[in-house]
Amino acid sequence: MSKMVLGAEADRKNASADTLEAYISKLKKMIDCKTVFTRDGENRAEYEKFYEVLRECFPLLHEKAERLTFGTGCFVFVIKGRNAKKNVMLMSHHDVVDGDSEWKTDPFNAVLKDGSLWGRGTIDTKTPLFAELQAAEELLSEGYDFEGVNLYIGSSDNEEVCGDGMVLATEYFKENNIHFDVVLDEGGAITQGMIPTVKAKSAMVAVHEKSRHMYRCTTKKNTKGHGGLNPSTDSAVNRLCAFINEVNNTKIYKGKFYPEVRGTFETHAPYMSFPLNFMFGNLSLFSPIIKKIMLSIPTANAMLSTAVTFTTVFAGTKEEPQIGAKEAEATMFIRCIREDDMLKGFEKIKKIAAKYGVEIEETERDYCQPSSFTAEPFTVLRKVMNRNFPDVIVAPFLLTAGTDARRFTDVADSILRFAPIDLDKEQFASIHSADEHIKADNVGQCVLFYKDFVKEI
Repeated sequence: MSKMVLGAEADRKNASADTLEAYISKLKKMIDCKTVFTRDGENRAEYEKFYEVLRECFPLLHEKAERLTFGTGCFVFVIKGRNAKKNVMLMSHHDVVDGDSEWKTDPFNAVLKDGSLWGRGTIDTKTPLFAELQAAEELLSEGYDFEGVNLYIGSSDNEEVCGDGMVLATEYFKENNIHFDVVLDEGGAITQGMIPTVKAKSAMVAVHEKSRHMYRCTTKKNTKGHGGLNPSTDSAVNRLCAFINEVNNTKIYKGKFYPEVRGTFETHAPYMSFPLNFMFGNLSLFSPIIKKIMLSIPTANAMLSTAVTFTTVFAGTKEEPQIGAKEAEATMFIRCIREDDMLKGFEKIKKIAAKYGVEIEETERDYCQPSSFTAEPFTVLRKVMNRNFPDVIVAPFLLTAGTDARRFTDVADSILRFAPIDLDKEQFASIHSADEHIKADNVGQCVLFYKDFVKEI
């Protein structure tokens, strides 16, 4: 991509004023449903209300597409294309986190003011879901035959609690030999000021996300002799604490520039000011000093390194605190960028564990393979962005949070995480916080983006 001219925002494709008003009306109805997932189903009526809103707002989609359901409310619409050879999945979850007293408006009664729609889910992620469904509805109404493509639109009802909606969906796809050429989920957005000295806006398209590995670490009491007659510091608690302390103070993972992280900075290098443009434009030469600086900054460190955290510790009982615990247990949480690198470092952790008599058992593995940002799906997305948002740099990046898309690692060739939501700093700060809102104009831009993406892919 050649360096674009920085300055005033270039003309973007958008809907007419009347169409945009209709979009906002539909989106408001979706926002007004309190789809906060709870294990006891407390908001079940709100979910049912939400599904009724979808039936009302997208009648053609419900008429012409097959609707698959999984678990407590995860759904996938399937539109069969003519001569279809590709399977394409658009995704955005419809559950949201709850609101609180910090809101200036009712989070579940969307309000249009100051050119924005305010309400829970306007960013995370009912606007992208609305835009995906609306794009499909319009394509169907226009008689589009989805030449060469089977279009899937999926949405889980419990993503915010790491639920099983898309887990069950991917099991279904495996069982039925359904493989996707590309999955496009939420996770990245249009932002500004995230890359030092870059004044232009950036479409940050996540091609990978950090994985989750959980381990149970246990050590048992030395039962030799009477505790009162043979006092010892060699207890289960002490040995577990010593293990945790040594792991925390040993440089297990040193960090490196992975391809998607290099891609972030190399794409932005032409737009940086001197000397950063020179340094990041010659990353191979300057990577040692840049890496050292980034590893000292927590948010930047997460982009380069595997993280090891001990999240819980259990030992003994409250009822008999004077009796030494027979067993002590800790949960070790590892978030890695590449699993092979993580496993190499894990050998060091196992040696430390052996020193203190700690046994390690894996309880959860949730790893997603990275996707190429030189392959067709990313290239198509960049082409569509250049057409619809000509003032925006398109760059790959590593997502340090998590999405439902990671569930598709075994059933998809390419997984991209991006929604064309244009976020300023205030909007970015409102995600999972108070006063979440979306610019009204941006809602129309989102619909046009998804329509073009479906046509181009």
